Amino acid sequence: MQNLPHHRVKLVAVLAASAIVPTLCATKVGAVESAQRLVVAQAADKASGDGLIKGVNATERKLLITHGPIAALNWPGMTMAFGIAPGIDLTGLAPGAKVTFTLSRDAKGLYVIDEIRRME
Repeated sequence: MQNLPHHRVKLVAVLAASAIVPTLCATKVGAVESAQRLVVAQAADKASGDGLIKGVNATERKLLITHGPIAALNWPGMTMAFGIAPGIDLTGLAPGAKVTFTLSRDAKGLYVIDEIRRME
């Protein structure tokens, strides 16, 4: 490299780094995702939350809810879609309704709403 002009040395260094960085990032992201799955696997089997219904999909039995933090699961407040357990009646649940709900795991290990009621 002694015979290469200074700007070519920098270019070689940048190209080498660009080949290594995606591999390191992918490894780190994979490790973080594994750790998160472990934390979720160790989280409570039941948890409660309060939120605001943003959308209802009765065909797929899903509710889009903006909820506050759910401490039992280490979740921050966010908007997410939840499946609804088979015995839950969706009548009266519409966008804009404030609700309190309980989550439990379904057969696939996903959290679903197994109890929900409107807050007046």
